[in-house]
Amino acid sequence: MGLLGKSKKMIQDIPGESFETLIGSSTQIYGRLVISDSVRIDGEIQGSIEAQPNSEVTVHIAHDGTVIGDLHAHRILVNGKIDGNIYAKERCDLFETSRVRGDIHYGLIGIEHGAEFYGEMLKKSLLPSPDPDPVTDFSLSSDAQ
Repeated sequence: MGLLGKSKKMIQDIPGESFETLIGSSTQIYGRLVISDSVRIDGEIQGSIEAQPNSEVTVHIAHDGTVIGDLHAHRILVNGKIDGNIYAKERCDLFETSRVRGDIHYGLIGIEHGAEFYGEMLKKSLLPSPDPDPVTDFSLSSDAQ
C-alpha cells in the first residue's frame, strides 16, 4: 500500500534526519514534485524533485526507491537508484546500495564503499562567491586647443 502525504508520525530511519512525507513502495509519480518538507521515497518518481527555494529539506531515496529525473534539495541521501542529475546545496551522501547515473553538484559529499556512480562530480562552494575585482571608472578626454 503506497502512502503519499504526511504520515501521522514522523518517519525516522537516518540518524539526525526526520521525514514527515513518505512516497510508498507501490506509489508511482509522473511529473514535477515540489516539496517543502523532507521526504523519503520508497516508490518511483519519473520527473524532477525540487525543494522550495531557501528551504533546508532532505530528500532520501530509500533502498527500493527510484528517481528518473533531476533532484534539487538542501541534502540528498541515496540508498536507491537515480537516473538524473543531483543538485545538493549542502550535502549528498551515496550509501553502499546506491546506483546513480548523472552529474552530482554538491557542497559536501560522502560515498560509501560499494556505491555505484556514473557521471561527473562538481563541487560548489557553500560560501557566496566573491565579487570580481572592482572596475575603476575613468574617462579619456582630449582638450587639445
